[in-house]
Amino acid sequence: MKTWWLPFVHAMNGIRQAVKEERHMKVHFLIGLIVLLVAFYLPLTSTERAILCLTVGVVLSAEMFNTAFERTVDLVTQEWHPLAKAAKDIASGAVLVLALTSIAIALCIFVPYLVQ
Repeated sequence: MKTWWLPFVHAMNGIRQAVKEERHMKVHFLIGLIVLLVAFYLPLTSTERAILCLTVGVVLSAEMFNTAFERTVDLVTQEWHPLAKAAKDIASGAVLVLALTSIAIALCIFVPYLVQ
């Protein structure tokens, strides 16, 4: 039973560490929580709620992948290198694209309910 549960313990440790140590993860987590609270307060359809849950999960996951990627690059080289910088910038840009897309999705879903 320990073997079955251990990967979940490690995963939760990773989530906890990301939220604790990464400023952007804290921001994404807080905004995601607000979005989900609003989603369950407004009379949204179950499909709209599912889309918002998926969107929040994707953004949080992307931020965690970005953090892991940046730490891996730092592990490989402590010296400044243009390829290391490019790799980090591109990974960060991917998170930004997802965050902006999630804002657009949230607006598409929330605005009709808030206008009423």
